Amino acid sequence: MKWTPLVAALLLFPVCVMASVRDEIAAMEAAKPAPGRPMAPVSTRAVSAVPGSIMQLPDGRKVNMKDYGVVLFMQAHCPYSAKFDPTLKKWADAHGIHVWAYTLDGGGDVSFPTPMIPRRYTPDEPLADEILTFFGNGLPIATPTAFMVNVHTLKAYPLTQGVMDIPTLESRFATLIQADLDHADPQSLPPLPASSQVTPQ
Repeated sequence: MKWTPLVAALLLFPVCVMASVRDEIAAMEAAKPAPGRPMAPVSTRAVSAVPGSIMQLPDGRKVNMKDYGVVLFMQAHCPYSAKFDPTLKKWADAHGIHVWAYTLDGGGDVSFPTPMIPRRYTPDEPLADEILTFFGNGLPIATPTAFMVNVHTLKAYPLTQGVMDIPTLESRFATLIQADLDHADPQSLPPLPASSQVTPQ
């Protein structure tokens, strides 16, 4: 088979995209405070003029939504991911919120065509590292599942499991930001809103 420059570029594109996302996450990991060191306070002032990036919390505080990101677990063959992912992407893009998408079946969808694939770092690990990190608290592994992440401290909170409409998503997002700012115990958070629109693993 003759390798043309176009074929080679197309084959290398997913590798370049994955490396770029991996670099972003590595930079976030490097910014994580060392064990035993106190966390830096989360800034509540705007650092950019992106329209719609400031959220007023129920208690009146204002936060820059770009201080938070979303980690999404999805599947190419999940009808609920296909329904939820475009809604999440449109909302996140409107507020300048970064979404890191992971696929559990190896494929992407229209909203996230090149998601990351959770990986085991050693063959004896029962689950991929990302799965253990996010679902290790007993949350069932299902799609779509999204977590809100403080991009400065990397602390994660369950945002939704299943399809969720935007008003409910924004309300939950505000509740989780408030809990993060107050350093609330995750066990004290209200439970995830129930949804039957999930594909279990």
